[in-house]
Amino acid sequence: MNSQFPELVPRLESYATIKTWRERHGRYRMQGSRCKKCNEIWFPSRDALICPKCQSREFIPYECARTGEVLTVQHEIMGYPAMGYGELSPRKIVMIKLDDGVTIISEVVDCAAEEVKPGTKVKMAFRKHKREENGCWMYGYKFVLNK
Repeated sequence: MNSQFPELVPRLESYATIKTWRERHGRYRMQGSRCKKCNEIWFPSRDALICPKCQSREFIPYECARTGEVLTVQHEIMGYPAMGYGELSPRKIVMIKLDDGVTIISEVVDCAAEEVKPGTKVKMAFRKHKREENGCWMYGYKFVLNK
């Protein structure tokens, strides 16, 4: 902790610049992949892997839908108050079925906990996630209510 970065930066995961760079399209634009053979959509991207449905190795980039519907909600009341996230508690961790059929797990922000329940319509938003070990903020997608 120092005056420039007042919040604590715990080591919750190892930082890998190369991995972060390779996953940037998925984290910033929700880009997955589509199998060329069977047209199945996968998120996160399955580049250099095998399609579980048809065993093909050919994928093309696919931008997932930006809107969807909440399937399940989990309220996380144990946040990180030492990192300055205490005012964001409880976090709303949700499973979302996007309009194109992809199911993801994310967080709903900028609303009260009572407003998020199964069936709620949400849309993607670009938000801060955490501090990297070098002090920079890592950004990515979260969801907000689609009013």
